[in-house]
Amino acid sequence: MTTRDCPKQSTLRIMALEAQMLTTEEFASLLTVCNAAINSSVSAIPAAHSARLIALGYMVDLSGELRMTTPGRIRIYAGQLAG
Repeated sequence: MTTRDCPKQSTLRIMALEAQMLTTEEFASLLTVCNAAINSSVSAIPAAHSARLIALGYMVDLSGELRMTTPGRIRIYAGQLAG
């Protein structure tokens, strides 16, 4: 089995390509959600940003509260790759 055949590697490559497509404003919205404490409410971010970040799997809406996902934390760790 080569690296190309590994589903995990393929998924990471796809996520990296999608991640590069975030605008500076979308990345800032991702940081806003990340920096919110578990029991605090998140400052409002644009609806288009939350919809896109949810679609990319970087956050989820749990009973009206935006929360980070593991891919979202990985995305922040990777930094703003392209704007």
